[in-house]
Order: sequence, then structure tokens, then C-alpha cells
Amino acid sequence: MRTRTFLLFILVLIVAAVAVVLLFVFGNLGELIGIGDNEQEATPQVVEDDGPAEEPELPPPTPTTPPLSTVVVARIDIPVGTTITAELLETELRPDDNIAVQAGYVFNDVEDVVGRIARTNIDRSQEILDSMVALTPTDLLSMGSDVSLYLNTGNVAIAFPINRYSGVAYAMRPGDRIDVLISIPFVKIDPEFQTALPNLDWRINDTALAEGNSFLFEPFAQGRLELVEGLDIVGTIGPSGQDAWNPENGDLLQIPRRATQLTVQQATVVWVGTWEDPLKLQAEQQKREQEAATAGVPIPTPIPILERREQNPDLVILSMTAQDTLVLKYALDRGLDIDLALRAQGDSSVFITAAVSLPQLVEQAGFTIPDRGEFDADPRADDVPPPSIGPNPPE
Repeated sequence: MRTRTFLLFILVLIVAAVAVVLLFVFGNLGELIGIGDNEQEATPQVVEDDGPAEEPELPPPTPTTPPLSTVVVARIDIPVGTTITAELLETELRPDDNIAVQAGYVFNDVEDVVGRIARTNIDRSQEILDSMVALTPTDLLSMGSDVSLYLNTGNVAIAFPINRYSGVAYAMRPGDRIDVLISIPFVKIDPEFQTALPNLDWRINDTALAEGNSFLFEPFAQGRLELVEGLDIVGTIGPSGQDAWNPENGDLLQIPRRATQLTVQQATVVWVGTWEDPLKLQAEQQKREQEAATAGVPIPTPIPILERREQNPDLVILSMTAQDTLVLKYALDRGLDIDLALRAQGDSSVFITAAVSLPQLVEQAGFTIPDRGEFDADPRADDVPPPSIGPNPPE
């Protein structure tokens, strides 16, 4: 009995072992069969080579902010010659790599600029540099001509005489822009003698010459040779009388042909009247301050250098290019008729004009040449002076 039970136990162990072996073998075989099927069904993929693959885009570098410094700037536009106050200034942060900051030309404290005088026009938000300001008018003078501080690079200053007519009725102020109008009277001249035509002829009296007397006839203007009909002789025909020659000074009265043109544009008014020494202005300011301190009243505000002081000036200082200065100089030396025209504020346009003469005026302005009449008003038109007032107002 025991032997039979033992044999059954051994048989069960053998069956279990065989089952385990079969399960392991057939399980791995299934996996192998599955893998083989997948390899048979897989279609080989052809990969096209489009060149090297693009590298992934790198993130942009993070900007680094340079260190900042506090600098004094203009809060509003500051004209040249202005005594700077705290209300005209403010501070801003500017990078340390700014050339002006690195060179030490800027100011870091508003109080360091207050009270100084602007040596040039300073634009809004522009850094105040040490070279842009002066301590006093005396400081300005020590740096050179103070007038030259108000000139743009490439321009020069020239003084020009004015009156009420030529000087826009004294309406100009420093900083205004003006144009120059010039009228030229043209006359025809002898190419050899360079004198105004017609030339004068002096005829000789043969009889007076033989007798030792004055032998020259009165001079008369040269004319042209023409055949005199009826007499069948050749005679000289030309202008005569006062229309041709002025016996008082010997001038030939050729009628000039006048033309007017706009010659210089965009000249800047630097000063109206005679320039005053900054040292004198400083002395006047100090005197006013002393009087105010003695009287116990507030000290008066300094007068800006560019303030106009003369009521009826006879000069104006203009800033213009060197070539335009030569034009104005030549016109002054030749005694030409010169007038100044005032520009609108901020007008930077350049005009293109044509010179105006009498024929052009008649043709383009619609003038009608009057016909000869049988009567006229008395006195003659050329004997009546045109209405006018003095070139300068009475004192």
C-alpha cells in the first residue's frame, strides 16, 4: 500500500515537471514566431538625405544692461545766453559707456549748473556738458568773442546798417531769420573805357584855334551817323540836352535798367543794435544787486545777454555763410539798394524767385502802358515827390 502511494506521488511530480517544460518551450516559441512575422510584414523605409539636419534653435542671449549714472539734462529747450535756473533742468539715468559720461563732461547734480550761462542752444533732454555753459559773462569773454558763441559752425557774422525801411521797421529780434533783397540799376558801358554810354565828343573850332582862343565846342553825347534827307549829307544823331549829360558833374544820364532779386536766404539775426560788452553788463547787474540789497528788496533777475536794448537801432549783426557775406559786402560797397525781409518763425523753406524788372512787371503783373494824351495835370508828375516819412522816427 505504501509502495503504491509512493509511485503515484512520483508520477504526479513527473507530469508536473513535463507540463512546466512544455509551457516554457511553447511560450518562447510563440514569441519567436511573432517576431518573425513582424519582420516579414515590415516594409523597409527609404530615408531621403536632405543634407545635414538643422540644429535646434538656441535661445537668444540675455542682454546685459550697462551700469547707469545720473546726469543733468535740459527739461526744455534753453536758448543761448540764458541764465540757467533749476526749473530748466532735470536728471536722467544714462549708460556709463556714454562717451560724455566716461570723459567726465557731464554734471551729476542740478545745483552745479544753476546760475551758469548757456554758451549755445541746448535742446530738450540733451545732456548738459561742461563746454555748453559758462560761469559769468566774464567767463564767456575769456573763452573768446562772445558773439562767436551764437554762430553755427560754417557761418560768419557781419554788421549791416539799417533804418526803418530796410530794417523791417525795427521789428527784428535776435534769433529771427531774414532774407536779403537787392535792387541793381544796370547801365550799358564802353567796353574799353568802362564808362557809361554814351561817350562825349569834343569838337574843335578851327577859327578859334588859329586865333589862339578857346577852340573846344561844348561837349555832346556821341550818337550815330545817318543820312539827312533833303540835305544829302551825313550827320551825327544822338541824345542831347539834360537827358544826355549833366553839366554840373559831367555824368551821362543814361536811364538805368533796374532789377530786383532775393539774393541771400535764411540769415540769422544775432543782435539788433550795437553789441554791448559783457563786462559792462556784468557791472550793471552787480550795481542793481547792490542797490536791491541796500533797499532790502529781492535781487533782480539778471538780464539775458541777447536782450535787445536800443529802441531805434541803426545796425544789425547777421549770421550767414561766407559766400552770402561776400554778396552783402559787395552790395554795400557798390551802394546798391538793400532791404531785409523777415521770415516766419520756424520757416526753413528755400524760395526760388525770378528777378523782377520793368518789362517783366508790365508783362506778368498786368500793367497797361498808358497812351499819349492831349492834357496832363499840373505840376508835372516827375516834379512831385512821392509821399514819404523820415527814415528814422523823431527822437
